[in-house]
Amino acid sequence: RERLAALVGPEAEHMWISTFHSACVRILRRDGKEIGLTSGFSIYDTADCERLVKLISGDLNIDTKRYTPRMLLGKISDCKNSLISWQDQLKSVNCDYKPGQRGYQVSAGDVDELVAVMAVDFDDLIMRTVELFQRCPQVSEYYRHKFRYIFVDEYQDTNHAQYVLVRELSGIDSGEQPDPHMRGAGRVGPSWITVVGDSDQSIYAFRGADIRNIQDFEQDFPNAKTIMLEQNYRSTQTILDAANAVIARNENRKPKKLWTALGEGDKIVGYAADNAQQEAGWIANEIARIHNEEGVAYRDIAIMYRANAQSRSLEEAMINANLPYQLVGGTKFYERREIKDALAYLQAIVNPADNVNVRRILNVPKRGLGVRAEGLVASYADAHGTTFFEAIEHMEQIEGMSTRTTKPLSAFRDMMHELAAFAKDHDTKPSEVVAEVLAKSGILEELQRSEDPQDASRVDNLSQLQSVAAEFEQNTPDATLAGFLETTALVADSDQLPGENEDSGKVTMMTLHTAKGLEYPYVFLTGMEQGTFPHQRAMEDTSELAEERRLAYVGITRAKRRLYVTRAAVRAQWGQASDMMPSQFLDEIPDELIDWKRREAGVERMRASWQDDDDEFGGWDDDDDFGSMSFGGSSYGKSDYGSSYGSGSRWSRSSYGSSSYGAGRSQYGGPATQGSSSSYGSTSRRSCGGSGTGSSYGSYGSYGSGKSGGKSGKVTTRRVKPKNKPVDLTKSSSASPAGSHNDLNIADVHVGDKLTHDHFGLGTVIETQDKGMNSVITVDFGNGEVKRLLLRMAPIEML
Repeated sequence: RERLAALVGPEAEHMWISTFHSACVRILRRDGKEIGLTSGFSIYDTADCERLVKLISGDLNIDTKRYTPRMLLGKISDCKNSLISWQDQLKSVNCDYKPGQRGYQVSAGDVDELVAVMAVDFDDLIMRTVELFQRCPQVSEYYRHKFRYIFVDEYQDTNHAQYVLVRELSGIDSGEQPDPHMRGAGRVGPSWITVVGDSDQSIYAFRGADIRNIQDFEQDFPNAKTIMLEQNYRSTQTILDAANAVIARNENRKPKKLWTALGEGDKIVGYAADNAQQEAGWIANEIARIHNEEGVAYRDIAIMYRANAQSRSLEEAMINANLPYQLVGGTKFYERREIKDALAYLQAIVNPADNVNVRRILNVPKRGLGVRAEGLVASYADAHGTTFFEAIEHMEQIEGMSTRTTKPLSAFRDMMHELAAFAKDHDTKPSEVVAEVLAKSGILEELQRSEDPQDASRVDNLSQLQSVAAEFEQNTPDATLAGFLETTALVADSDQLPGENEDSGKVTMMTLHTAKGLEYPYVFLTGMEQGTFPHQRAMEDTSELAEERRLAYVGITRAKRRLYVTRAAVRAQWGQASDMMPSQFLDEIPDELIDWKRREAGVERMRASWQDDDDEFGGWDDDDDFGSMSFGGSSYGKSDYGSSYGSGSRWSRSSYGSSSYGAGRSQYGGPATQGSSSSYGSTSRRSCGGSGTGSSYGSYGSYGSGKSGGKSGKVTTRRVKPKNKPVDLTKSSSASPAGSHNDLNIADVHVGDKLTHDHFGLGTVIETQDKGMNSVITVDFGNGEVKRLLLRMAPIEML
């Protein structure tokens, strides 16, 4: 409004400058009575609507575990945004209710209840305004007379209801054309309409945005004049050339090519890490470097990622480097509801006297234990001086406790006893306890059943939590569940500490969807891998992949001066390390635009060297034991080393097959373990070697120590003070050769020699194969356990 006032003067006071919803509120307050809505109607937010749907579902005895209020509300919202009346909504609600039964009644009940209390929700604001204009021509004529010129910004993000609202408000469906002389004839024709938008930035389909609104604008308004705005005032030409190259792959778009008068600028900086932790560590180092050496303010730096789950390793790296940051449009990892719920279960298992966490999980997920049941238990505990859980143990003595309540309460008690017993038996394996809690509690199942897109992200977050636990196990010699909880508490607490250099602001971290409309001089675009970005769900759907490419276009063009693109060769999913192919979007950027600081990860170079070997490891018979060897705690399986992930790719020499390569503690010939053991940045070329690299979380000490290059030593990283020379978190302190685990030579190993293996114990060499760097020995560890070991990588000592 201030900018408009500066342009047009006092006339700006008479303009309506608002969101769609705000404008509709004003219209309905004035004229809603024409469709039975009083001017004093209430507006229900999402929480109000969820409670309403929950009440209606309860009245109808609907299974709210199967058809959650959020799911039903989401379906109702989709219908309203599509202008489908409640009478027709049953056809769209995705459940197996029959006409006249519950699904219909929930939808109808939602509307009836809102009408009864004279309330509308956000979707109703637009839907009912459209209804008003269509049912009352005199009202639409009034507003058409009032608003002769209509401007809509970000038109590519409008949904169907907003599209119809614009048409109704403009009067374009009358068949006439705008004519300023019609006002004198006692009536007005259509208004003049101007929309601003970029179909290449349409990234909100999951919220109902319809890209056809802008793609078909010239068909909807045949006399429209299109003005291409191709000059960019934000980014350098290098950044724009990258964005142009990526988005050009999308079909059914209006061709345009962004240009700028700002010059070529810096090359894009690329980095290929071994894993997500090393990627995050390198980013933290680079931020510290450009801040200290180039004088870049923290507030001028942004880290962007496809999904919130990716923020965890980035946050920990920022904490470890003592770099100030803020999350925008999202909740910090350990503050997210699903993470706090899972950790609350773990805390309650370790300490049943923790009343706060026991009460938090009492009805998570929903098990029919509401406020009344919680109150009865709490009152008994207070009266008898017991803990909340001890009161549950004596539920039969609680007055007023009905059988309907004691049944789920007993189930909760028994489940907690079972989880506690499991945790006691698996105390040194926190990741297994996390997995058991997620499965037995029902938290994971509830989210996986949900059709809410946000719940899919919450599932990803829980996957990350399990990966955190797996990393803790492998980095900590004496790992326990209590120790894991202590570590997460320290990290969660320390990320609340303010930065030491507040006058320079903070580094901003956000999802790409949140970043739309923002700009930063320095942008790190992370997780550039197939399955991460573009997201796995989009890989087989042309329209979804096109939207992912538009999201990449948005991300690239957030950078003003310098863009960084990073990827990880291995990313942990559910505690298991998985190979990640480079994102196709990287391949679509012209090679000359990127300055690769590290083009291939260490594990990829090793795979390539194996592929080039005359006797490829992928050629072993099914009877061979290579399927059991693990790198960084993930099994190779029967890998297809002979094929690359895609012909013509700049990474085509690296073959991916179906194997998983972790980092940090490697056991070539050992059993499959979970997750990547490396701390952020503690491995570089050593990603396939070194056992037990340590990690320091802030100033709270190292997770663990181990052996490197056949010599014992403690590998740690320290906090990077913003004004000191940055410490390279991506490199090990070991002086051992890259990829080496011991100093043994194949000539020094003979059949019959005895050795000890860190995992398998005492063994006898029964075969040797001299293959240079890839020399292999076969060892009999007794009890029928025979393993083939890559000599230079095996954690062994000759006797």
